Amino acid sequence: MKDLPLRRGQLVTTFGPGSLVISPEGETAMVGALDKWYINDQGNRIDINQYELQEPRLKTLLKVQRLLAPPDYRAGYKMKNVSSAMKQENTDIFIPLLRFPQWHYCPNCRTMHKKGLSERTNRYYCRGCEKEVNMNQVPFVMVCSHGHISDFPWREWAHRDEHTKCEGMLRLLSTPGATLDSLEVRCSCGKNRSLKGITTRKGVIGEGEESVSELSKKMNQNGEGIYICPGFKPWFGSDQNVVGCTQSPVAVLKNSLNVYYPNTISAIYLPGKVKEAEEIIDFLTKKHVTATHLSGYSTPEDKLHYAMIGAPIHIKDIDRDMWNLAIAYIENGSSNDLGSYEGQSDDANERLKHAEYDKLVKEMDSKHLKIRKEWDHADSQNHHRFSGKFNLINRVTKLKETIVLTGFTRLTTGTETMTQENLLEGKKLLFNEPDAPQNDWLPAHEVYGEGIFFTLPLQKIKAWEKDPQVKRYFEKFKSRLRRQKSRIDPESLLPRKVLLHTLSHLVIDELALTCGYNASSIRERLYVSDEHVGVLIYTSSGDVDGTFGGLVRMGREEHFFPIIEKAIEKASWCSSDPVCTEIGKGSGQGINQLNGAACHNCCYLPETSCEMGNLLLDRLLLIDPKIGYFS
Repeated sequence: MKDLPLRRGQLVTTFGPGSLVISPEGETAMVGALDKWYINDQGNRIDINQYELQEPRLKTLLKVQRLLAPPDYRAGYKMKNVSSAMKQENTDIFIPLLRFPQWHYCPNCRTMHKKGLSERTNRYYCRGCEKEVNMNQVPFVMVCSHGHISDFPWREWAHRDEHTKCEGMLRLLSTPGATLDSLEVRCSCGKNRSLKGITTRKGVIGEGEESVSELSKKMNQNGEGIYICPGFKPWFGSDQNVVGCTQSPVAVLKNSLNVYYPNTISAIYLPGKVKEAEEIIDFLTKKHVTATHLSGYSTPEDKLHYAMIGAPIHIKDIDRDMWNLAIAYIENGSSNDLGSYEGQSDDANERLKHAEYDKLVKEMDSKHLKIRKEWDHADSQNHHRFSGKFNLINRVTKLKETIVLTGFTRLTTGTETMTQENLLEGKKLLFNEPDAPQNDWLPAHEVYGEGIFFTLPLQKIKAWEKDPQVKRYFEKFKSRLRRQKSRIDPESLLPRKVLLHTLSHLVIDELALTCGYNASSIRERLYVSDEHVGVLIYTSSGDVDGTFGGLVRMGREEHFFPIIEKAIEKASWCSSDPVCTEIGKGSGQGINQLNGAACHNCCYLPETSCEMGNLLLDRLLLIDPKIGYFS
């Protein structure tokens, strides 16, 4: 496949292993598995220590030895007379890209050809035209809910037999029309079939008869046997890499969003109580001192001696206890002074957020986390229209976030609890050999930014949730989750989560109009549990200097409450009303009817902004005269 430029941050989110990337020329490629990410053009594994990121909380929760930033491309000097001082380390590293889908068709005669994953060009000899032409890749691929992806079975579909032996020449024909009925695959033996029904996937996530897609039912003539997913994992580098699968596959457009949903977990950097230890950690991080390096020394004295090499005098003079504390943090992050977490939750995300919430409610002034107290309901003398509905507002003038890719899903977003079992399954999709010693790592990316953190009063939220009308309405909401067999546990879902999530979307939308950032660059981070209700709305970039202060300025009291008023006012009417509201009260809408009164015209955000895939939203919990928290 041709070389394509990709941002390092994209390789941890949108374009991770197993995803499809489209070049400016329209060619589609698949990003390869993590096993081959740190291999240079000569096939040698490079020194990866300089790519290691320090976030021990995440390493501990994910049970990996390292978090590595995707390798950046550095051109190697091939000239013999270039001095060694000008030569760079770790040059000519490419992220593997594989040609996929493999089936192509001639734009002139529509004859189909299948090419290898490693082909770098789309120019091939056409058997129909009897000359070389620039081929087009077919528009469809086949996926299943277990993460597998393969070429659509064109030959088997045309012959209505998944075991066909015919090797005739295929053609992909198009007739006038705007539906799949207008596309037809035809074999030189005379067999032909339209593509009608191949994308129908009603209930393919569930169990039983209702989970079988139309493609599975209609593949074989007269329904003789159900067609199941072949279990291909082409991003491992071979079209022969097959695992057993029992899922019902479905065809999707290759550029469809549901081909690849990355599963990520992120953590806000939490400083320790001792500033001197923070300075040492910052020095060790820049020096690329890692837990792997430190494990090579047997005694604490040897580790300390190695860590202090090259330290400036003002850092070297810091008390030895602080040095030992910093070394312990680099090794395992177990120090209580440096943001360790507590809690027995099985969800890794919730365990991370518990510690973050405790820091965000306080003022803070460290290198990578600066928090300014703006407004507290208990101390405020000023009264705003909705001030009684809020508890605290803090302006986060600087933060650092580490984002880790833990796996991916296809067809539906990975909204289930991030348990250790799910993390292990995700790693099996990212690595061809997940248990190999050299693969005890996950890809990560650091971003810096700013934000606004606010909380809602817990007692008022609990009183609102106990209202009989709210309880009746939300029971209907949860009943839809039970019927749809959603990955979200309806029994543990509280009204406060849907309330806060919807409020976050409305505020982000209003902030985008006010502060100058577009909505896709503003994100949410929800903190919802039995003990607290809060949200961090922030923007971030890959630059260590962070962002420009436009968002955090909107966190000032004189700006924040007018934004809330405008957001609530806009939420009272959707341009799709009364349809949006009535559907929300009844059958629900969105993916698997997991939303109430919420649609693209009132509540949805770009996928980069929402941590729940635009699910669990409902305006009525905010503004309805009978059940609305702000009514």
